[in-house]
Amino acid sequence: MPANQLPTPFPSESLTEKFPFHEVSVLVVEDAPQFAGIVAGILKSFGIGKIYPARNGEDALHILAHQRVHVVLVDDLEPPLDGRTVVKTLRKPDSGLPNHVPVIFMTERPFKTNVIAVRDSGATEVLSKPFSATQLMTRIESVLRRPRPLIHSGDFDGPDRRRQVKAAPEKKRASDRHAE
Repeated sequence: MPANQLPTPFPSESLTEKFPFHEVSVLVVEDAPQFAGIVAGILKSFGIGKIYPARNGEDALHILAHQRVHVVLVDDLEPPLDGRTVVKTLRKPDSGLPNHVPVIFMTERPFKTNVIAVRDSGATEVLSKPFSATQLMTRIESVLRRPRPLIHSGDFDGPDRRRQVKAAPEKKRASDRHAE
């Protein structure tokens, strides 16, 4: 395992195997009470072990500083501490927060510029609202079974943007091309 990739306590076998959702703790950062209730209901129906609700960015950062969380679900949120700022704060190396935690950003604005900004803030995945229970749980299971390596760069620690690392194609030497 690469030095910059943290071990995961969850099995990385096939997604068809039963996943231990009862061992998972999820922080739900959502300022709309109705939608927070829907998300919590989905998580409970799949047997998530612990759900931490937060209605704003300050509460979210407090919970992250004091509780063991496996996945963060964060909404766009209202200022002053909006969703992207929460993610940026979490990803700062000197924040004292568990910056390796996967973040699934739930947004009503799935426009390309917003998705890029969310990704650049350090979100692991972006999930467009509305979404199904299956879409949400598949994303949670995916980020836990196949965590992305962390990238350490200046004032940012966050997930590698690449979903898979491919080897660079071999370049043929001029002498090889003439032999063909």
